[in-house]
Amino acid sequence: MNFDRIIDRTSTNAAKWDSRTLKQKFGDSDVLPLWVADMDFASPDAVSEALYKRADHQIYGYPASNAGFLKAWHKWVKSQHKWDVPLNHAIYIPGIVSAMSLGISLFSEQSDSVILQEPVYQPFRNMIINNGRTPLVNRLILRDGRYYIDFKDLEEKAALKETSLLLLCSPHNPGGRVWSREELEELSRICLKHDVFVISDEIHADLVLNEAKPHTALSSLSEKTARNTMTCQAPSKTFNIAGEKLAIAVLADKKKRERFFQELKRFSLSEGSALALTIGEAAYTRGGEWLTELKKYLNSNIGYIESYLKTELPEVNLMTPDAGFIGWLDFRNCGINHKELEKRFIQIGKIALVEGRWFGEGGDGFFRLNYGCPRSLLEEGLKKLSASLTDDLIHKDSCSH
Repeated sequence: MNFDRIIDRTSTNAAKWDSRTLKQKFGDSDVLPLWVADMDFASPDAVSEALYKRADHQIYGYPASNAGFLKAWHKWVKSQHKWDVPLNHAIYIPGIVSAMSLGISLFSEQSDSVILQEPVYQPFRNMIINNGRTPLVNRLILRDGRYYIDFKDLEEKAALKETSLLLLCSPHNPGGRVWSREELEELSRICLKHDVFVISDEIHADLVLNEAKPHTALSSLSEKTARNTMTCQAPSKTFNIAGEKLAIAVLADKKKRERFFQELKRFSLSEGSALALTIGEAAYTRGGEWLTELKKYLNSNIGYIESYLKTELPEVNLMTPDAGFIGWLDFRNCGINHKELEKRFIQIGKIALVEGRWFGEGGDGFFRLNYGCPRSLLEEGLKKLSASLTDDLIHKDSCSH
């Protein structure tokens, strides 16, 4: 488990490092890519070993079922999150975004509004609009460098007759916030009261970095909450296997679960690939030790970012994440407008970040940096940030207020 090892990804069709993709997205292929949310670490040895063993068979026919993968996930969440969910509530899905989009189409109507809590992962807004629904923003409150749910506003919007769904990001992307059990209970109370169904994206659930703030699966709160929730989890971020299209949807409501599964079958999306299922089962079964070491390394990278900013860029603040490998950087004290920052990062610093406006309301002045990388790449990235803000066109003290 050498997380310091540099692995060349430039000729592997990796979206994060592909020169054509970088040119299209940022106008320059010669940038350090710290943007897409996959990591630059080798996946657990257990994953590679299982893949090699299966590949050696040399026949890659249809798998009989998804059962091995689902059983491995079931044991994992019971041991890692103390969530004793009935196995028959879990359904294989080819990805969380596609499953959430399908959930929107099934569990709401064309004229409905769907609540999202911006700033948040941008596909939430896209999937609402693409399904012909209306996005209804319950904007998060930024207080003392952390995000909080505006429950007064949430209650008002949930009470609207056209509101039928809420999309929850838990842990939060981009802020890395782990919602407390009490916060989730209040959110669930409001949604149950107003008959608002919740689709919960919990893709970063396994990457909690602060043991004092454990992740709570929304569906685990109570039977009532479980019946009013579709919880989505995946091994993709956890074990750096996002390209394998593996995820799980949990639906306690039998009618909703059967309806959802039948819709997956209608589009031939209910069966996983032989190699992906092998990888996912191996990750959940034998990837625990690797994950423990990964989280130590990520915490160390966070400490390095905070120390570097304090010394070299005191005007820039990191929203200290409770989970994940993405850092939400606040540049609002730098006295440079958002568009200028974006231009400088590309043209001067030669670094690719995700700009905050992509995440919707409240993203202005923020940029997301992926610190799921070897320390040497992170060090290079932070130096590039400094160069963007302190070149000879802007004196360093221009960021002092």
